[in-house]
Amino acid sequence: MTRDLYLAAARRLVSQANPDIETAARRLVESASKHDIDFSLCFGTLEPAAGRHGPIVRQVCLAVLGAGRTAMLFISEPVKGLPEGPEGLCERKASINCACEHLAAHQAARVRIAQALPEPEERWAVEAFFGAGFQRVGNLLYMRAEPPASRGRARVEEGWPAGVAVERVSDIGGLGSSKERARVDGELMQALDASYIDTLDCPELCGLRTTEDVLDSHRSTGSYDPAWWWLVRVGGKPAGAMLLNRCPDQKSVELAYLGLGPEARGKGLGKRLLAFGLDRVRRVNPGWIMTCAVDERNTPALRLYASLGFEAHARRCALVRPIGVTASGGADSPESRQTPRQD
Repeated sequence: MTRDLYLAAARRLVSQANPDIETAARRLVESASKHDIDFSLCFGTLEPAAGRHGPIVRQVCLAVLGAGRTAMLFISEPVKGLPEGPEGLCERKASINCACEHLAAHQAARVRIAQALPEPEERWAVEAFFGAGFQRVGNLLYMRAEPPASRGRARVEEGWPAGVAVERVSDIGGLGSSKERARVDGELMQALDASYIDTLDCPELCGLRTTEDVLDSHRSTGSYDPAWWWLVRVGGKPAGAMLLNRCPDQKSVELAYLGLGPEARGKGLGKRLLAFGLDRVRRVNPGWIMTCAVDERNTPALRLYASLGFEAHARRCALVRPIGVTASGGADSPESRQTPRQD
């Protein structure tokens, strides 16, 4: 999309159920830079118009670059009240492919994975992404635990199991020199790698990104503060982590990650960690909620969250496409031939 078409593209990207699409589109374009949205990464199909009017934007796909070498893709939805034939699906697929090919050609150093999170009921979106070579890595349940006024304080047991140490990242070098922070990052990546063994949370993601990229993604959610990140050790070795990020605008704390390696499992540690995190939220930020996202296939995690008052409020289909790999699965960039760590 060229600059003169940004507003027309925005009209297709905002909800078509909006009673004032024009105003919503203008707000999207005007606030784009504040939200790191670059409309030069918007691609779509056009219909030439006769007379003085410019071309009509039919379907669009907008790529928004994110941390951890990711890009989130957003596509236009069907126009409310109008029938849509197979050309709508075809044009959405073409727009998505164009966006991914551009990312591979011009943003390969910045983007390794394109992502999309449509609602499962949005078949028009799911089918378009599948047709453009995306794969499902799970259905995510978005959950939240309400503030203590409605839920009460979580029960927190004193101490940790024998041989287990839980250390706040800010206390072990997360606020030190660059060398110290690099050492701590190395231990966090060891802990993440250990927790990915036999994971039940989106195992299809394994191998698609480096652990360093994953760590960068966790830091990008909300407001990163190493005083709200904890490293779990078993026998002195990194074996898990709990990463919390505060989101002041939403008066919430996101559980960016909670994972334990095999050595740390079976000790009741997951529940104790989560109760500990909830207690901290409710002491430091009373009235705030805690949120998380979990693969709906991960029944042990779902039971854990439910036991501490989390309830599901939304569901999304998690779709990904490696950048540098064509829709047919062939490599089209040198980066796609590298062997990354487990995600």
